[in-house]
Amino acid sequence: MINRKTLIGLAVVTAVLFVAAGAIGEDNDVLWIVDDIVFWGFIGCALALVVLSVTVLVRALTRSRTRSDGV
Repeated sequence: MINRKTLIGLAVVTAVLFVAAGAIGEDNDVLWIVDDIVFWGFIGCALALVVLSVTVLVRALTRSRTRSDGV
């Protein structure tokens, strides 16, 4: 289920991947495979975070509108 705890966890994973990608850097030839995996993992997590955040906001907006209609 998508909720605040899921979004917080995904935000933490995204932040950790961002820091790891920055720490490895682009000029490390030895870690280029790990760098690619971490970078694309970061991109995937960031996109998932945006999509899931929009989903939660739309769901909350829909709930608030149905409650205000007199249900």
